[in-house]
Amino acid sequence: MNKYFLYARKSTDVEDKQVLSIEAQLAELRALARRDELEIVAEFVEKQSAKQPGRPIFGDMMARIQRGEAQGIVCWKIDRLARNPVDGGQVQWLLQQSVIRHIQTHDRSHYPNDNVLMMSVELGMANEYVRQLAANTARGLRQKARQGIYPGLAPLGYVNDPRTKTIRVHKKNAALVREMFERYAKGATLNELAIFLENAGVMSKGNRRVHISRISFILQNPFYYGHFRYAGELYDGTHMPLISKSLYDKANAVLRGRGRTLAVQTDPAPLCGLLRCGFCGMGITAEVKEKHQKNGNVHHYTYYRCTRKNKAVKCREAPMRSELLESQLSTLLCEYAMPQEWISPFSALLEKEAANASKTAAEAVQGLRDKCENISRQIMRLTDLYVAEDFEREDYLSRRRALVGERRTIEEHIVRLERAPAAWVEPVRNWILDASRLAEIGNAEDIPSKKSSLQKVFGLNLSIHAREARGLPISPYAALHAARSESGEKELSLKLEPMTGIEPVTSSLPRTCSTN
Repeated sequence: MNKYFLYARKSTDVEDKQVLSIEAQLAELRALARRDELEIVAEFVEKQSAKQPGRPIFGDMMARIQRGEAQGIVCWKIDRLARNPVDGGQVQWLLQQSVIRHIQTHDRSHYPNDNVLMMSVELGMANEYVRQLAANTARGLRQKARQGIYPGLAPLGYVNDPRTKTIRVHKKNAALVREMFERYAKGATLNELAIFLENAGVMSKGNRRVHISRISFILQNPFYYGHFRYAGELYDGTHMPLISKSLYDKANAVLRGRGRTLAVQTDPAPLCGLLRCGFCGMGITAEVKEKHQKNGNVHHYTYYRCTRKNKAVKCREAPMRSELLESQLSTLLCEYAMPQEWISPFSALLEKEAANASKTAAEAVQGLRDKCENISRQIMRLTDLYVAEDFEREDYLSRRRALVGERRTIEEHIVRLERAPAAWVEPVRNWILDASRLAEIGNAEDIPSKKSSLQKVFGLNLSIHAREARGLPISPYAALHAARSESGEKELSLKLEPMTGIEPVTSSLPRTCSTN
């Protein structure tokens, strides 16, 4: 008499899904075994999908069958045994070799001498069902993403709403996430943020402190400013943003700037990280040289030189003494300083422009809206080109992410202009103050202040070429330098207000000003 294994399976290990599946199968199969007088020597219950081979309980059952512990299987349907070609092929082979002599389901029996076509069709249908289900599910999730609903688990600061199938804000954790971004943008470290979350009661699995890699992932997640990544693409979300795009950019700029810390910490020279080599484009480092005199005196000299990390170019830039470099940088700063006699009239013009801010803001908003529509059209054209296979997927995704991010930045700029039309006045006032102090800072010996001012004037556009410090200033300081170079050619009023206004020019309204 044959001995049988009873096998029951459901497709998930989550207890609240298919909760009655296992119990119903066991009850029906036990009744079937009693009715047909089948001797059940063991029961196997598995809570795992059969779409991939490698189920441990199924593998154990098949191994025991091959050892002769049983000669038959009782299961609800043949698809309970296999939904993939590997496991299905194993079941069919053992049945054809009479290792398995009988497979009994609720509606039919399978024997070694049966036509194998029928079982092949059933197993093939089970496999195709899984494949179609996966394709349909993926299509549904992509459509959900296109609608702006994130098809996944909500990140920290949000919760999944099972009633509406959407994501809503978690009031307590949302405030923590906002503070995390603000703290990191102001200089906090990842470890400090981990301690901050621990003190607030937010822990990882196992009641342990959140790892810094997880915090780094949170800081780089665009979900918090209103976008989300899914299947390699960036989508506009319908969920409520927790932070602005500008705060996200600030925090990520800090994150990129820090990178990996060196194992050996040294005291860097004050101007490191400010300049690049004009010959090969690599960074500038510093090293200290000692000079021993015959009388026993020892002198230390600091030289700035190229790191020579570009293996494709043999750099020929010579080292440069720190005293010479500091002198040249001081001269550069003084060249971009605002003359003292310009400060009062410039401030007066600023206040005049601030009074007309509402009018100019409305014009700027309209221009920015036009630019948003233009970017949306670019995204549509890019998608059409990708569908026509004119772009590789990686190239398409990178370009689309850049356009979506740019559009988000412009949309936030529009919101700021609508809420506070004169928001640009305070930054311009601060710029006047910074520009008026450049000469004083350039002539002082405070190297950190000098470095900070150089970064404001030139950004990352400072270099050393032929032992000479050179720089390309950013737009406000470039305009100031050009106005200073026109000494005696124009009246002061025309230098300070070259066209019809001094408010910041938007990229969508080139050289458009406010006064008429």
